Amino acid sequence: MPNPNDSLQRRSRRNTDALRSQILDAASELFLRDGYANTSVDAVIAKVGGSKRAIYSHFGGKEDLFAAMIADLSEQALVAIEPEERAGDDVRHELIRAARAIMGILMDPRTIALYRVVIAESGRMPGLAETFLQSGPGRATESLARLLRHYSRAGLVDVANPREAAEHFIGMLRDESHLEVVLGVRKPLGERAQRARVERVVDIFLVGVLAR
Repeated sequence: MPNPNDSLQRRSRRNTDALRSQILDAASELFLRDGYANTSVDAVIAKVGGSKRAIYSHFGGKEDLFAAMIADLSEQALVAIEPEERAGDDVRHELIRAARAIMGILMDPRTIALYRVVIAESGRMPGLAETFLQSGPGRATESLARLLRHYSRAGLVDVANPREAAEHFIGMLRDESHLEVVLGVRKPLGERAQRARVERVVDIFLVGVLAR
């Protein structure tokens, strides 16, 4: 016989997840539009409804809410980087898949706006930049490093320092075009241009790391 408490718990989880998602959406809009300093917890509450208690119980405070927003934006790229236990033996294929996801995030208008917010406010709030690096780029780099470490142990690539190699790889993807987009002197690359850039970067990277 079904337990009515199970149904209540599932409904409660759905409601909790929905509220968390609504808070993140509202916070993202305000942070990216108004900047970190000009966005308050009260402003988020006014937009989404509820109370401060809801935000503090889900996120812990404004800085934690900002970190959660960055992590949420990063999740798309992280999902595309296969955990080492599921990665196939086709290194080029896996790197292209991961690189396309990372490039998509780099050229996402929300990510561009986020970079601008962090650059504008990090001089007054150095901790903001650290939160951004740890919750966004740092997580992507570490996931890619784990994948490279797996291939290195399998003898498919020759990488002495997977973390450093991952940093170089993402740096090649980012290159000067990303800076130009952040500065507003060019538009984000379209999907076709991103795909071509990704394949060139992967092929150049593999020349240096493929096991011989």
